[in-house]
Amino acid sequence: MCIPRLVATALLWAGLAASSAASAQSARPCLTGNEAEALFQVMLPDMIREMGRVCSTLPPQSFLRQPSAAFTARINAGVAPAMPAAQAGIRKLLGPEGQFIADSQFAIPAVRAIVAPAIAQEVKPADCPGLDKIVANLAPLPPRNLAAVFAALLQLSQNDEKRAPRLPICPMGRPR
Repeated sequence: MCIPRLVATALLWAGLAASSAASAQSARPCLTGNEAEALFQVMLPDMIREMGRVCSTLPPQSFLRQPSAAFTARINAGVAPAMPAAQAGIRKLLGPEGQFIADSQFAIPAVRAIVAPAIAQEVKPADCPGLDKIVANLAPLPPRNLAAVFAALLQLSQNDEKRAPRLPICPMGRPR
């Protein structure tokens, strides 16, 4: 499975609740780049952990199976600063009917609990060496930048609807 499809799966689950009858009749809101990046930043620790679990066929010293303590600490520290924007994205996806859910203390943990295993289900053993290499090479980036890479890949994957399902993320803006 390619990275854009993994990213697409992540936001598909995050946007699942937005498919209520009311939102089906009106224009579906989209996540801004900042909201999508914040959601990924919040989910990074769980996504990395789940990929390591699924990729158990990798050598024990591989990055996904044994991320460095510094990397783990950095991505965990990146969760709290991203929470307000991630919650705003969830609020937008749920719409007015779901505000009480989006504003609850359970919204972010629920998204994390649903999305990480969903991503893990999409990972095929043959993808693990490539994913390990990608994550290991991106690991020096700050969590915000790492999350931005995933969000940008999702936005790019949506330029060609044949490559990935349409998800609630706004198209990438044009360069100035």
